Amino acid sequence: MEFTCPTCTNGTASDGNPCAICGGDGLIDLTDPAFKSIDFGTRKVLSGIVWDVLLTNTTMPTNVFHAYEILEATDEAEYDALSDANKLVYNALISCGRVDMNDGKKGKTWLWTLFDSESTTRTALTALLT
Repeated sequence: MEFTCPTCTNGTASDGNPCAICGGDGLIDLTDPAFKSIDFGTRKVLSGIVWDVLLTNTTMPTNVFHAYEILEATDEAEYDALSDANKLVYNALISCGRVDMNDGKKGKTWLWTLFDSESTTRTALTALLT
């Protein structure tokens, strides 16, 4: 992962020399072995910047949904009709935060097992996939 170096301008430090953090190229590459040699204090500051980049520039993979989207698609009466064991399965799935609804993945497999093809929930979940 690369992101723009926050400590310089286009690879030039404030003293006019090449930036010691990014090596003068204006980018920080987290996979570059040189990143590990940056002093601890600077790495600590950069870690906040890295988290900001990760959290604001993340796109959801295809057919992976936030748990609240699955929850909103679930018919309350159909959930109530589940056995206690199946409610535990559903609740465990929802507690993951994100649910992978791609073919062959446990998220979709479990939900399809819990809610049959005639259910309102399955219809709503299928609509999410289109």
